Parts: sequence; C-alpha cells; structure tokens
Amino acid sequence: MGLVVVVLVLFALAPIVKAHDFVAIQYERRTIYHSPQTPGFTCWVNAWTMHDDSLMISFTQATGPVTGRPQAPEDVRKKLDWPPAGMPGYDMTGLDLRNVHLRSTDSGKTWKQVSADAFKTCMNAVAEGETALADGTILRGEWGYYLPYNPELPKTGFLERSTDGSKTWGKPQVILDPAKYTAWPKRIRQLRDGRIIITGGLAYVPANTRTRYEYSKLFEPLLVVSKDNGKTWSAPIQVVPDKYRDDWSDEEYDAAELANGDLLCVFRRYVKEAKAEQRWQGVLKKSGDSWTPADVAPAPFPHSGHPELLATREGPILHVATSGIHYTEDAGKTWHKLNVPGSAYYPRAVQIRDGQIYVFSHIGGDDEYGKTNQSIIMDRFRLK
Repeated sequence: MGLVVVVLVLFALAPIVKAHDFVAIQYERRTIYHSPQTPGFTCWVNAWTMHDDSLMISFTQATGPVTGRPQAPEDVRKKLDWPPAGMPGYDMTGLDLRNVHLRSTDSGKTWKQVSADAFKTCMNAVAEGETALADGTILRGEWGYYLPYNPELPKTGFLERSTDGSKTWGKPQVILDPAKYTAWPKRIRQLRDGRIIITGGLAYVPANTRTRYEYSKLFEPLLVVSKDNGKTWSAPIQVVPDKYRDDWSDEEYDAAELANGDLLCVFRRYVKEAKAEQRWQGVLKKSGDSWTPADVAPAPFPHSGHPELLATREGPILHVATSGIHYTEDAGKTWHKLNVPGSAYYPRAVQIRDGQIYVFSHIGGDDEYGKTNQSIIMDRFRLK
C-alpha cells in the first residue's frame, strides 16, 4: 500500500510538460571568417550539409580599393538602377569579387577554404542558394540578370552544378523558359521524399526585359519542384492567393516542410498601405505531388532581411532572424521565443545528425563597400 501511495505522490508532483517547453542549450557564438583586408566585405551566407556529414558554407567576398574605382557603364547603371542614388560605394565595379566556399569536417571547430570562384558585376551578390545532393553534387542558384558583363549567360535564374566540392562548375541550366518568365532563385530545399524545391521571385515577363526597379514591382513568390535531382523543373506553382498576387512586390521567402507534407512559408513583403516591409506567413497545402495556397497574413515578427526557416529533428520549426529565434509546433498558429540571441544579418540554419543546430550569418547589413567591417559568424546550440 505504501508503494502505491509513493507512486501516486510522485505522479502528482511531476511537472506538466507543455508542448512548447523547448529550450536551447550549449549555445556559443564565434567568428569563423574575416576577409584578408579590413574593413572586410563578406556577406550573404549559404549553408548546407554534405553527403559525408561535413558542413559547407559559401558567401560573397569583395576586396580592393575603397575609393578611386571606376563606375559601371551608364547603360548598365540605368538598367540595374544601381548604385542607389547618392551612394556610389555600392557600385562594385573594379573590385575582386568571389564566391568563397569553406568546409568543416569536425562539426564546425575548424574551417578550410575549398574554392573562391570569381565573378564580375556592379552588384554586391549573384549567388544566394546552394545545397548538396545525396551523391555530393552541389547545386547553386544564380540570377544571371546581375551578370551584365557575361553575354553568354542567361539573364534569368539558372543553376550550376559542381561534382568536386565547389572547385569547378558546370554549364548554366535555366530553371524556367526565359521567353516567358524571369525567375530569381533564392533558396534550394530538399524534401523528405527526395524532391527539390526552389523558392524566390517570379515575374511573368521575358527575361532581361525590365529594369531592376520594374522587376521589383512584378515579383511574386516563385515555387518550382524537381523529381530528378534538378535536371528538370515543374511549371510555376502558385504560392499566395489571387487577391495578393498583383501587388506582392517581393522575391524573398522561405518554406519548411511540415510532417503532413504541407509547406509553412514566411515571406518578406512590402505592404503599400503600411508603406513598410513586413513579415507575412502562410501554409501551402499538399495536393498530390503539388501544393495549393491557403490564406496568408502578417506574422508576429518584425522585418529582418530574408526569412529563414529550419525544420528540426525534434519537431519544431525555427524562424531565425536578427530579432530572435522563435519556434512553432502548430504550423505557425503560435510562436515561442528561444532563450538565445537573434542572429546576425541574413542567417542560414542547418542541423546535423547529432542534433546540433548551426546558424551562419554576417556582421553588418546590406552595406556600402568599405563602410562596415563585416565578418562571418557561427552560432551553435541544441534543442532540449
């Protein structure tokens, strides 16, 4: 009888664990890369895991003189609306521009540079999405519109493949017919069933037919899916309801796969009524091999660069931003803040097999060249 009483007492005293009682443990932050010159220009990080469980990141690096550089030709500046008025330092003409790739084989303790392929533009980035396939092939998305000095490249979104860990890249492969669409790939995500999706921006006009400002008014969310490791892609899949499409005006969003195959999306959107950038969210409902849009609405986060989501092994989906790291277990109906600082700018998050979560981002912001000492940082923690 006494044993039964003890068991009942212990049960009565046991805490009631709520569904949202997740905390972050073993948190640490450190700088993992700085440019060979100061102030450094290193930004727009990509992050992914390789087939051997190693970690890889890539980012844009610029080196060269802060002043005295030539400007882009007038026709290029006019078409790209670049640099912004009164800010000549944003013109990257005359700098050594590189897509730098680093790899870690010891869970982020040390990093080795694998490659640093050069590109030429007046813009401050061209590649914003990378991932690796099961065989180790790396897929990289680029927007050829930002490469005006390479006439042989498509002036729309295209993919490149590397089979040697980023040392060399194959020929460009357009995602959608440039005679019909302008596509800007921003994220490449793999689903549980092995398919690949690309998110970003889509304009229903032929490639290279608008100025950058005109494109910014035409973009709505891009979603295409591939069943064959990115060799072929579906037609565009509608992401937001019809009533929002005509005045969406942004290309940045991220999507995370839910347990039932739906996609939770968080968007960056310029809202005309508010005259401000806002975070919005919505769910794409799985429908056979595709998805259909449900309603979208403002999310409970302030605007903070490109949205970043991570579907974790523990179940919650993280929203990572400079304003904090939040998680949801109910497809975005409720969000709870984790006990860790927000990231630096434009974060990318991955989780490795042992449960460690990594967030890579850059110190600084969307900065004029030479005005901020940028660097690449890594946050690491576990969920408990």
